[in-house]
Amino acid sequence: MRLSALVDPIANLLLDLQKVSRTQWILRLIGVAAMVLALFGALPAGMFANFLAGLVSTLALCALLIQVFRPDTDIGVASPLLIILALLSQSEVSALQALGVGAAMLVSHAAFALAATIPAHGVFEGSAWRLALRAMLPVLALSLIAALVVMALSGIRLGPWMLVVGIAAVISLFLLVLPRTR
Repeated sequence: MRLSALVDPIANLLLDLQKVSRTQWILRLIGVAAMVLALFGALPAGMFANFLAGLVSTLALCALLIQVFRPDTDIGVASPLLIILALLSQSEVSALQALGVGAAMLVSHAAFALAATIPAHGVFEGSAWRLALRAMLPVLALSLIAALVVMALSGIRLGPWMLVVGIAAVISLFLLVLPRTR
């Protein structure tokens, strides 16, 4: 086996990383930092406190590493799902903990979504940053309203009929948020 067969793919990968703009790196690092913060919030005993926490942390961090190099990949769903599973496995989750983890995951998702919308060499001007933040405001408002509704209803025992109301709410949210064709 020739040495160039081993070195050339690694050199090409490193050259591709040089083409990534500063804007992309900022968005990707914000996404990573927020997702790691969410992972810390979801596992308050520690990321490697036991075998299951270590497994969740390792899988989430591996998926996050893949997402850093390919922000538009579908593997980006793995980290949030693992964090949600970690929260569901706990006996009791405080409202503040759930709110913090949710906010961190929302910031991470927004950063990776913005990184996926522009080319790797693309740069955001000031007006693009303002437009992105302005577009994020309705999402933040809907998230805050949903969080307040969930916190208000958390003390009330709801029956299985609430599944119908929840599905109607999700469909309404998708109709409000999804872009319309012109």
